[in-house]
Amino acid sequence: MSFADDDEWLAFIGRDHMLPTVTTEAVEACLTGFALQLAPGKDMAWLATAVRRAFGISMRNISDGPDRASNAKVRRELKRLTGLADGLWKELFNCDHAADQQIWTVAWRRWDGEGGNVGEPSEYRRFRAAVQELDWLAGYLRLAAGQMERQRGPWRDTERKWLRIQRGQYLALIFEAAFGKRATANNYGSDARHTSPTPFMAFYKSMTELAFGPRETTNYSEVAKAACKRHREAPAQFAEGVIPGL
Repeated sequence: MSFADDDEWLAFIGRDHMLPTVTTEAVEACLTGFALQLAPGKDMAWLATAVRRAFGISMRNISDGPDRASNAKVRRELKRLTGLADGLWKELFNCDHAADQQIWTVAWRRWDGEGGNVGEPSEYRRFRAAVQELDWLAGYLRLAAGQMERQRGPWRDTERKWLRIQRGQYLALIFEAAFGKRATANNYGSDARHTSPTPFMAFYKSMTELAFGPRETTNYSEVAKAACKRHREAPAQFAEGVIPGL
């Protein structure tokens, strides 16, 4: 794979291609009437790139995201494979004498005198070694199944919530750079004392819905508060150049 220039390379590692809805025009439309103005030196093209790449970091492969196979399903599959390996080992280890003799005879006919002992052609030795490896394989698969962590409760929902918080944490840094204001959150939506969300909450909600759809803004005041807390404790860091001007 080759890239024409540094910008194309940064777009690739920033995963721009995975978030095609986050364009300059779409971000500008989402922020029509937004309470804050962009800080000097920042424009909508910069903001769209920054949001896209901040979200890009949070994208998960199917193998490690909340939609992956559950540990219970993986454990069942490993146990199934354990049974197959263990069963085959027992069948081969205790195979009928006549069948074992035929295996030896074929190995003897094919033997060129290399790699074996007197009375034990090389391919027969390999056959016996392979049978013993099946015993090891069954034990190893059993160990792997036994060491699968047991997931408790609605683990998929817990992981999805953590991803939303992580995205908010990354977005908090972009918000502060873009608008020159501190990212804060309140209990809007569940507390009558708050008649409107904070600017960061409104920004988080609009950008998240643009990128991932309304489903990903569930409990967004709770998520935004947790994201702001994490942002204060451990601000997100991006690889140099991924978000120019940050």
